[in-house]
Amino acid sequence: MTMKILGALGMVLILFAGCSKQPETRNSLNNLPQWYQEPTVLGDKYAASGSAKPNKAGDIELQRIEAAAVARAELARQMELRVKDMYKRATQELGIGEDQTIDHAVQYATKQIADVTLKNSQQKKLFIDNETGVLYTLIALDSSIVDRQLKSSIQSSFGNEEAMWKKFQATQMWKELESGDAK
Repeated sequence: MTMKILGALGMVLILFAGCSKQPETRNSLNNLPQWYQEPTVLGDKYAASGSAKPNKAGDIELQRIEAAAVARAELARQMELRVKDMYKRATQELGIGEDQTIDHAVQYATKQIADVTLKNSQQKKLFIDNETGVLYTLIALDSSIVDRQLKSSIQSSFGNEEAMWKKFQATQMWKELESGDAK
């Protein structure tokens, strides 16, 4: 009789243990500032965010510089981005009758190039996640500066040897992509 009572108690304990609240998993996006999740426009400024994991040396300045570099690269992509995309698909039937199989192959490649000079970009916000140590930053440019840079680059590219050289380099990259030598 005692064994039955102990067995029943054991079953009740197992049931309660199974029903107890499980620890919640951390959703890292919920802990990030809104400016990191949606950084594109900040009043009259173009904005982009970047992040960097902690480094072994614990050098927070290096971490901040890395996060700022990521954000500036995103700003450059917002301003001007050349994209070359290639997609190939092939299907082939092999064999006869019941031994017949279909082979299917897909190749996909994309290159993205941003070549922009960012003048007067500034760090506007900084956040360090206390649990992960990841540093997040927001970099912004005044829209008037961006507008002047774009207008200047358009005007200076007509008949400019440097602009012609950049166009030639980009053409060479596209040819490399199309020939399948892209890395």
